Amino acid sequence: MLTDKLKITDVIARKMEWLTRRQEVLSKNIANADTTNYVPLDLKDNHFKALVNRTTPVMTQSASHSGHISNNPLNGDTVKSTKSKGLYETAPSGNSVVLEEQMIKMSKTQLDYQGMVRLYKKHQDMYKMVLRGP
Repeated sequence: MLTDKLKITDVIARKMEWLTRRQEVLSKNIANADTTNYVPLDLKDNHFKALVNRTTPVMTQSASHSGHISNNPLNGDTVKSTKSKGLYETAPSGNSVVLEEQMIKMSKTQLDYQGMVRLYKKHQDMYKMVLRGP
């Protein structure tokens, strides 16, 4: 049981470390918003996704009636996904930093970090509850 605790806290710590690094990169992008030929950078989150991939098969959905679940692949419905296109252009100076876009990314990063803090606290509270007993 103790090894499970270490694993989840390690995963949370790695995610928080990644979020901290991403915040630094986004801050540099904002700081260089007026720098000629500056291209904004961002971090990919592939490592965290690999840490939380399931090793057991995922249960599939089943509908009790034909219209029970919308967009159900069992009924032949297709789920549409849209990819965002490059909405912004590069400035005449060669700078392609869009402050609004960077601020949205920073806000999402901050919310994700706060979520990790709450998850860690909930995990810690569960162990405290078990240790206190009835």
